[in-house]
Amino acid sequence: MSNLMASSTPKQAFSAAFTQLKPHRIKLFGVVLCGVLVAVAGLVGPWAVGGLVDKLLATPSMRDVVVFALLIVAGGVVSSLGTWWGSALMARALEPAIAGLREDVLRAAVSLDANTIETAGRGDVISRIADDSREVSTAASTVVPLMVQAGFTVVISAFGMAAVDWRLGLVGLVAIPLYWTTLRVYLPRSGPLYTREREAFGVRTQRLVGAVEGAETLRAFRAEDTELKRIDAASGEARDISISVFRFLTWAFSRNNRAECITLVLILGTGFYLVNIDLVTVGAVSTAALIFHRLFGPIGTLVGMFSDIQSASASLIRMVGVINAASNQVSGTSPASASTALTLFDVSHHYHTAPVIKNASVQLEPGEHIAIVGATGAGKSTLALIAAGLLSPTSGQVALGGSSFSNVEPEALRQKIAMVSQEIHCFRGSVLDNLRIARPEATDADIHAVLADIGDSWLERLPQGIDTIVGDGAFRLTSVENQIMALARVHLADLAIVILDEATAESGSDHAKQLEDAALKVTENRSAIIVAHRLNQAKTADRIIVMDSGEIIESGTHEELRAIGGRYEQLWTAWSAR
Repeated sequence: MSNLMASSTPKQAFSAAFTQLKPHRIKLFGVVLCGVLVAVAGLVGPWAVGGLVDKLLATPSMRDVVVFALLIVAGGVVSSLGTWWGSALMARALEPAIAGLREDVLRAAVSLDANTIETAGRGDVISRIADDSREVSTAASTVVPLMVQAGFTVVISAFGMAAVDWRLGLVGLVAIPLYWTTLRVYLPRSGPLYTREREAFGVRTQRLVGAVEGAETLRAFRAEDTELKRIDAASGEARDISISVFRFLTWAFSRNNRAECITLVLILGTGFYLVNIDLVTVGAVSTAALIFHRLFGPIGTLVGMFSDIQSASASLIRMVGVINAASNQVSGTSPASASTALTLFDVSHHYHTAPVIKNASVQLEPGEHIAIVGATGAGKSTLALIAAGLLSPTSGQVALGGSSFSNVEPEALRQKIAMVSQEIHCFRGSVLDNLRIARPEATDADIHAVLADIGDSWLERLPQGIDTIVGDGAFRLTSVENQIMALARVHLADLAIVILDEATAESGSDHAKQLEDAALKVTENRSAIIVAHRLNQAKTADRIIVMDSGEIIESGTHEELRAIGGRYEQLWTAWSAR
């Protein structure tokens, strides 16, 4: 199983959240004012009932009932308006902040290098962008407003009960140690529990993504049931953790209910005694009891929603972990050298602990074409990723024109080097839009010219030609068409160095000539590293590098390597006999 990407610390996560909220300070200040207003307005009801009790006990009057009833209505109206306006201000502050955070996470995710993605697993990254982002958004829109209002209500009500009678206020303080005994157990255990829950959801997503992407392979080997069992196991673990979270939460609720019952009984009992000795009125005790009873809902909200806040906090920590992973990538700030000489010096790379590349050195001169050949697993694709700057080597140095990749600004590097592999993504949109990704400012005429240069006969099959909508849920391009489109992107970008990682692997199909001609056109007048799937591609290269078990074992032209009679000769003999 892959190692999940590290999460951020709580301090880093809340620092990122504060940065997003900072521009909305005035709205948040308005939320505070509305919260205080609503909490104070909420005390009007208990105060009016208590006052009415004392009035009716002294001199029963319908007028007093109407007056106090109107006061209760007025308090309700103020409370409703304050709640509405506070919620509106909260939404205007939180929604843009969450949107900004989601954009930062997505921006960071697409900038992660290949090694980070492979180590963590795409499922984990997708889970952080989708599931965790949704969890934080839900909390921001529904949970946080309720929590904030509940907090204000608890604080203002506590002062209100003390103002009614200090002795009853002291009795109300009994609830604090009772609540604290619950929180003392709940707080340290809940955070790690919710983090485990979010991580389990990430593993489940990773399994699901792998199964969907590898569906054809599973069907080919009739391994659907095996993979479904693995998905079921991951889902079962996520379910079990969620159930344990729910049990833990219900335990906390039961303890809170016990605290509420004990404290309310003590307030009523103390109030009866104080009334009996004429220290307080019946109305005062009624007010204090109603105020404390009014706290049941907010306190229940704080405890009940705290689980959602903990879960959202765990999600926030995981989201910011993506931002940290991207920011921890070493990237240079210098412009790219004018020279296009590409050098890999004593490069080694490990996936986890397994060595994939061992002390490889390659020099690509401007305009030179180098073919890399070798058996499956020899390290060819990894070396190509390193040469393209998409994977940082474990050791060694990669340089462009004498400037180390680590010192060159990533965008400047992308303007010099492009890579095409077998893993080609077709975005949903027209063919024209898919091609324009390589050069957004390109005109339609530029794109048509590039297609005419590398071959555009395949467009005749498309219902609307170049304007056909392709991608997920739209017109499906063949593997060859996808690869031609990828080659067209590189040709349109017009970069100095092209790296093709088995980009013509589909050339055994009916469109072999078309695909190979397109690849030749793309590498024409450019430096190129070609991971050769077919040795006839290697034959025409200026130099051939032969790899075995991560090491470069031979280097030279086609004729030189054949004359040596080594590994390349064995590969060529086997290829020619096909």
